[in-house]
Amino acid sequence: MKRVWMMSALAALLAFMPAAFGADRLRVGHDLWIGFAGVFLAQELGYFTDRGLEVDLRGFPGPGDSIPPVLAGHLDATLTTLHNLALIGGTEETSIAAIYFLDASNGADAIVARSDIASVSDLRGRDVAVTLNEANHMLLILALESAGLRQQDVNLVNMSADDAGAAFLAGRVDAAVTWEPWVSRARSGGDGDVIFSTRDAPDTIINTISVRRDNLEQKPEVFARFLEGIDQGVHYLRADPEAAIPVIARWLEADPEDVRGMLADDVIYGLNDNRSLFGAGDGPAVQALDNVIGFLDDRDLIQKRPETGTLIDDRLVR
Repeated sequence: MKRVWMMSALAALLAFMPAAFGADRLRVGHDLWIGFAGVFLAQELGYFTDRGLEVDLRGFPGPGDSIPPVLAGHLDATLTTLHNLALIGGTEETSIAAIYFLDASNGADAIVARSDIASVSDLRGRDVAVTLNEANHMLLILALESAGLRQQDVNLVNMSADDAGAAFLAGRVDAAVTWEPWVSRARSGGDGDVIFSTRDAPDTIINTISVRRDNLEQKPEVFARFLEGIDQGVHYLRADPEAAIPVIARWLEADPEDVRGMLADDVIYGLNDNRSLFGAGDGPAVQALDNVIGFLDDRDLIQKRPETGTLIDDRLVR
């Protein structure tokens, strides 16, 4: 009996060691976004487990909501936008950095408007639902400026991207800055259409895996395996999208046909893509981050302009 008890105790200890020491466990914050398909597939298909990882995916309403828990040490990583990365870097002292670029929206974020609103210029005086200080707020500002309008020319209604899409379909606002699947639902509803999207402002909304630098220093090999698992998920998606779509649909709580449309409006990256996106510290995604920082700084939306290089770390994709 003593030997059995000791073996049971040893098994229990071994089971908890990875979580206790943080060697093989990662806590990752995310929202429900098509660009994270590689992450969802890696989790569902066991690609993380195959690499000895226990990945705890924790859902949040929006891409900025998981940044504070990372800064506080309650999460190991966040899947978030360049906009949020630049915003946090420009408002407080932080050591958070992007180690991987997940995707770029290419129409999956959009302004949808009622049928009597034919263009952005027609938004003057209208109620527009948008998440203030998030990436879709930046998209709205860019759209308004392209039409010679300012934020003050429209009535901003602050709500999450999901709530904005739902409010638009319910007829409670004239327009909404939202994302998939609400963009597709607005199009198919018959009473609205897209008047501006990330197709009109390329490289505006790029999502990253961002971590604290001290956390990266402590366990680079663990994060490397995490990226390898995601890369395998992306390869699976590219090789057999019809098999991947139902899996992604379950994670997004969306119809598979909607997911098919979402994938057409988003560019999802793998490890090889990231090598080009980072370049030698001046690749296209790094330039996009610099543009976002400039956007925020020019409009006094951040207290200081951070150096772009302080917000990226490409050691795991070289």
